[in-house]
Formats: sequence, structure tokens, C-alpha cells
Amino acid sequence: MLTLILLLMLLLPALRCLRRSPPEKAARLYRLLAWGLGGIVLGAMAVQETILLLAGQLTWATGLPLHLCSLMGLTVLPALVTRRETLLSALLCAGVPGAALALIFPAVADTPWPGITRFFFLLMHAGIVVSPLLPLAAGWRPRPMGAFRAGLFLLGAGIAASIANALTGGNYLFLAGPVAGTPLVLLHRWGGHVYRLLLALLAALLLTGEAALISLLTRRCRKRLPEREN
Repeated sequence: MLTLILLLMLLLPALRCLRRSPPEKAARLYRLLAWGLGGIVLGAMAVQETILLLAGQLTWATGLPLHLCSLMGLTVLPALVTRRETLLSALLCAGVPGAALALIFPAVADTPWPGITRFFFLLMHAGIVVSPLLPLAAGWRPRPMGAFRAGLFLLGAGIAASIANALTGGNYLFLAGPVAGTPLVLLHRWGGHVYRLLLALLAALLLTGEAALISLLTRRCRKRLPEREN
């Protein structure tokens, strides 16, 4: 969590400057921050992959970017640069909750360099958590339908991860089983099929709750606009 706090402390002043700057300057600052934040996340991912390679642990079962946070890590830069609604919605509705849970219950790979591995693991996930703040500060507002798009993203990721797990013997998206020390262990006590069903149910409940929250916030903003105009 300390990594997240430090990253927020560095980012928040830039976001305030972004909101107060004239349009042309704000656009340049946004691009700089988008490439910088996306580069940090991608760099942290690359370091982790390099560590696995040097440790002889980079295999088809461990090195594919098919965990939720790996997929979101690859999404950060194109989402911020292009501002495509689908990518931003997936990042906000699926990436932020997943990365936040990973920061609370970090499942860090056991390597010969645990300190470095843990730092870049936390840096990557912290970058994913704070990344939606940039488009939000630039005026983007999520829509309730975005949660549905994030659900389709998760469904596609789940299908890809299931195929990869069957072919490589990996545990992408933790569909083959939970990681020790995480709340997912509680869901596995009734067996693998029930475990995966509960994962899908929890994801659906989360996305539904996010859609409801976004809808509520959108209505409140619309009610305030006429008051400000008057």
C-alpha cells in the first residue's frame, strides 16, 4: 500500500495542474502523463518477466500475460492514449478492483530476488489502480454500460485463460485453484467446479454493483447541472 500512496502523491499534483490548465497545455500534459504512467506499468511488467527468465522460472505456464492484472497492465497505455470507452471501462471496472485486491493480498512469485520482485509487483498493480484517475481528471465520465463491457472482457479473458491452463498446466486467472493466503481459498472448499462458479458469480455481482454506482453518480451529476445553470 505504501507504493500506492507514494504514486498517488506524485500523480495528484499533476492531475490538479491538468484540470486547471488551458486546453492546449492540458492536452500536452495529458499525453505526457499517459505515456509516463503506461510506461511505468509496462516497465514493471517487463522487469518481472526478466526476473522470471533469469531465475529459470519463465515457462508457458507462468509467463503468459493471462492473469487479470497482466491483461490490465497491457491495457493501461492504449486505454490512456486512445481514451477508447471500452478500454477505459475495462480498466476502471475490472482492473482497479483486481489490482487493489492484489495489493491487499499480494501473490508474489518466489524468486532469488524477493525484494526486487515484490517492489515491481506492487508498482505495477499500484499503477493500474491509479491509472483511471488520469482520464477522469481530463473529463472522461464512465457509463453504466461500461461495466457490461468489462464483463465481456472478463468473459473473453476467462475463456483464453481456461484454454491456456489446459494446454500448459498453468493457473491463469487463478481458475485452476486459489493462491494460499488469499480469500479465494474460502471459495475452494467445495471443489474446483463450485469454486469457478463462485468466481463468476462474484465477478457478476461486482460489475452489477459498479454499474448501479455509476448510474447513481451520473444521475446526481445531471441534477446538479441545472442548479449550477440557474
